[in-house]
Amino acid sequence: MSSLYWLARTAVGISGVTPRPVRYGLGSVISAVSYLGWRSKRLHTQQNMSKVLGLPVNHPRVKRVAFASWRNYGRPASDLLYFPHVRMDQIEANLVDLSQGGTWEQYARQALEPGKGAIVASAHFGSWDMAGAVVARSFPLSAIAEMFKDERLNNLIQGSRRAKNVEIIPMENSARRILQDLRRNRFVAIVVDRPMTKANGIEVNFFGHKAYVSGGPAALALKCDAAIVPGLVWYGSRGKFYVRAFPPMFPRSCDTPEERTREIARLTQYMYDALEEVIREWPTQWFMFRPFWPEDEAGQK
Repeated sequence: MSSLYWLARTAVGISGVTPRPVRYGLGSVISAVSYLGWRSKRLHTQQNMSKVLGLPVNHPRVKRVAFASWRNYGRPASDLLYFPHVRMDQIEANLVDLSQGGTWEQYARQALEPGKGAIVASAHFGSWDMAGAVVARSFPLSAIAEMFKDERLNNLIQGSRRAKNVEIIPMENSARRILQDLRRNRFVAIVVDRPMTKANGIEVNFFGHKAYVSGGPAALALKCDAAIVPGLVWYGSRGKFYVRAFPPMFPRSCDTPEERTREIARLTQYMYDALEEVIREWPTQWFMFRPFWPEDEAGQK
């Protein structure tokens, strides 16, 4: 692990003096080579894009979009290393709000107004790190993140996020900390698009097909009576970033276990309806490289 730390530390230093087009270009080349050489991931990505596009898995457009998704992944991967050098004033100057019916800041204020916190439902889409940094400029935010075994590597990566005012909640045993932060009226950002099995997930309709996902974010929101705000930030042209937030959804009171189950399903479906709307328009910025839909639908339209 120590060699990985020194490699990452060197890459962070080099990225700070490397022009953005070069960083993105190199990241895209590495990602593209990985796609071409990693057959199982390539097939998984094509199967996912088949659902998104509503086309057979062997359709040329499905293959083009799947390949483009991997190439585009080079940008957030590059920006993770560049994150310590990011100037948020420049990011905000190039940020275009595509939220409908209100601005992302208005939806954020509405979500926190009751004083019970809110969950930001994000995804492996665009730049989730930049999304967190944008929100944390104006609102208290914590984010769930996977930890590294090497403590120095952990401090290097998570430290750059904390420097952007994003408090980090380790993914392992995170429920208690999430509840604490919600009760402090903070935003908690969760990358929710994590496929589950039928046995341990709940069913949602996603791009017209059943998928099984975690009901945990919705259950935590229900427990704290916290709002859910789907929100994403992704890459535009010429250094621009796009942001879109959706209106906050507030949990309904539940008196029985059956009502609670239905409410968790309703809140979870809302998250995925929002994600579907943006991914459908920008599929090449959804970075889902493992099977998302059940195997019995693999390869189908």
